[in-house]
Amino acid sequence: ATVLVSGMVLTPAAVALAAGSGLSHVSVHRRPRVGVLATGDEVRAVGQELGPAGIPDANGPGLLALVEAAGASAYDLGIAADRLDDVQARLEAGLADSLDVIIVSGGVSVGPYDVVRTGFETFGTIDLWRVAVQPGKPFAFGTAEGNVSRGGSDGRSRTLLFGLPGNPVSTFVTFELFVRPALRRLAGHRDDDLLRPLDRAVLDDPVSKSRGRRAFVRVVADRDGGGHPRRDERGRVHVRLAGGPGGQGSHVLSALALADGLAVIPEADDALPAGAAVDLWWLERT
Repeated sequence: ATVLVSGMVLTPAAVALAAGSGLSHVSVHRRPRVGVLATGDEVRAVGQELGPAGIPDANGPGLLALVEAAGASAYDLGIAADRLDDVQARLEAGLADSLDVIIVSGGVSVGPYDVVRTGFETFGTIDLWRVAVQPGKPFAFGTAEGNVSRGGSDGRSRTLLFGLPGNPVSTFVTFELFVRPALRRLAGHRDDDLLRPLDRAVLDDPVSKSRGRRAFVRVVADRDGGGHPRRDERGRVHVRLAGGPGGQGSHVLSALALADGLAVIPEADDALPAGAAVDLWWLERT
């Protein structure tokens, strides 16, 4: 009889079941190894003196935590200056260490100091450049070939390269949309367990956005006295904008920290009124 199926997470109960069935060994997927690199001349490590123009690094620590929460092993590649040689050196170090994935935050828009795309192309290919989402339009995805075998037929390894926006909220949203599912796939999760749980919700606040881009709005769920999401007679959750109308900027981390989920606003809409029904992606708080 089948005791454990492929793609099943080895929870403590699953481990007990395997042991109780006489299984001393089971085959598992290893945790993906993921490097995180922040970029920016102005970015300073947490605790470092900021100086007149410095800003603390929110993306690096945030991404390291997101990677671990997704079930992967995170490796800090530090902070690169806005110089191609620095970005290339740190990417090369990550590739030499046979990382499965490298995530770079910042440096993927169109300014003169955006060197991540060129850095990616030094070692591999760019397969996707920019996405029609809000926040998070600046985005890059590519692959690079390494030089340490992971069992591939050609004796070479492949590393996934993700370039995320520099604004912290945009970084978070693009990680959730594109990086987290990839990490879960590498970790062996089933197809139906790659994305966040999807629900239906009703907006209690009006929302406006740019037409032509799918928006992921940070929202807080209305809750009952027991702390559970309150649902209407059609089973929908009522949600309001996290941080109020001014909390949706791509730099407003306080609203993101409050959010229960991401309300999905379709590309064709430039505004939705209060009372509109939307899809909802639940985040960790639920």
